[in-house]
Amino acid sequence: MLVRFSRFWYRIRGRKLAFDSKRFEEAAWVAKFKESKSGRYDKSIELVIVSISKDFDILPDSINYALRALRPYMISGVRVIVPSRDVAACQKLLMNCKYQVEIVDERNLISQNHFKKLTDVFGNRNTWVLQQLLKVQGVLTSKSDAVLILDSDTVLLRPRPWFSSAGHQILMPSMEYNDSYYKFLAKLNISELVPQYSFISHHMLMQPKILSNLLNSLDLLEIEKFITYICDNANTKVQSPICIEYELYGQNLFNTEPKEYFLERWSNISISRRYSNIILKSKLAKMTLRTFYNSVSFHSWS
Repeated sequence: MLVRFSRFWYRIRGRKLAFDSKRFEEAAWVAKFKESKSGRYDKSIELVIVSISKDFDILPDSINYALRALRPYMISGVRVIVPSRDVAACQKLLMNCKYQVEIVDERNLISQNHFKKLTDVFGNRNTWVLQQLLKVQGVLTSKSDAVLILDSDTVLLRPRPWFSSAGHQILMPSMEYNDSYYKFLAKLNISELVPQYSFISHHMLMQPKILSNLLNSLDLLEIEKFITYICDNANTKVQSPICIEYELYGQNLFNTEPKEYFLERWSNISISRRYSNIILKSKLAKMTLRTFYNSVSFHSWS
């Protein structure tokens, strides 16, 4: 109602809203009291998180809350992918976790030679591209029906209908728009230059079969070919030239697999990392956030 009133108020004043109200309503608005679609609990889902030491203060909560949000689906495992230098610290951090967590050295998925190639092309943005590739590899190496990819600074507050009774998966439109992403994806015929929705949602359910078939159809299933294509086609003159995990999968699913998904609100709130400890230890704060939002992201740069 507030969005509609604002739209009406600006219209009678002969002005336009300074933001895309439609995207706002369909993405970052408050959560529904109850999401209607739910079912196919026989689907196995693996939780995969790419993390580094700066997010270790949030990581245990990210894992625990994600496992609650996946109920009552079949949880087939939890993997946390970290740099070699952080493996021991991560193992120590999660040794008392209620659920067994597999700690994976990122070098097992992306070799040093591949990382050097990313460094030569992307400079100090090499790790930003690397973490996207690690998410993709995390999905491709999974044996589960689906993988929940989760940013390690994000906490899922409520269970979701990850699959409908017909076996269709959830997609959550977001607010972000970065034209470089879509110029890159348009070359692959995956996205429009100005897509109807964006899917930068800090977490996403991905089905290995769908992602594998997509990359195979593009002849990019081999990591060497994929990295070479990225390095040759990304616009390295901009700060954020590509999104080859969330938008690659989301735009492909939305545009080419129309019967395989359903849309639900993202309903995420971003809160500065400095408040994470207070909020996560407060039952009242968590209950309040859970009433209005499906997830909270504690960004260190907020």
